[in-house]
Amino acid sequence: MGGLAACPQASEPAPESRRDDAPPNPNDKRIVADTADYYVAENGVPNPPKEPPSPGTGRPDESNGNCRLFAPELSEPECCTRQLGLDVEVVKRACGLKLYLGESFHATCGYYFLPDAEASGAPPTWFRLSLVRGADAREAAEAHDLFTRRLASDPNFRSVPIPGLAGAYWSEQDDLHWAFLPGWSVVRQFTWQTGACSDEGIREILEHLVDAPEIPAGSPRLSKIPGQPPAPPPTAAG
Repeated sequence: MGGLAACPQASEPAPESRRDDAPPNPNDKRIVADTADYYVAENGVPNPPKEPPSPGTGRPDESNGNCRLFAPELSEPECCTRQLGLDVEVVKRACGLKLYLGESFHATCGYYFLPDAEASGAPPTWFRLSLVRGADAREAAEAHDLFTRRLASDPNFRSVPIPGLAGAYWSEQDDLHWAFLPGWSVVRQFTWQTGACSDEGIREILEHLVDAPEIPAGSPRLSKIPGQPPAPPPTAAG
């Protein structure tokens, strides 16, 4: 049987079959080397990697050793500068909140909670505390009223005494509420949003704040979570 025997013609391999291509020239400014991979770069400059969020941004963090830190969006949250008498367990019980996320300071001290420990994507419930000027709660409330009347052009805005809580005043506008509290040598302002807690729950929180013993400025924190007893000292390994 006759047949033609011929050497196969040399042909270029298909592009996808090439496995030994030389790496791109590292001096080519259109590319940027990253370990063994190469990526297209704009003007020869790679996109810098995103920096991880600082502790406490968007998630609770206790690595500072001082407080449970949390802020929804602040880039560098810090612990509150002074303890103002809030008890986390009182707030959770009074308002039906399940999870304490933490605190952070931004002009005033904010405390953040979730109604359900399993909730995901739900915005946190917040309460804020601050020290305000005034010889007493009434004077502080009147200064707040004057400022708000000017800001909102509302001549009828006025704080009123809180029934059953001597010396305390409160007010509201739109969905914001303020209370001005006696009981300490300085006046504290408590702020919350409509829907954060029932009226009965807010009253329970305010009563506890008024009765809370004053914590002098600069006092060391007893616990990372406001209102909790001091953590027991670590036991020495035997």
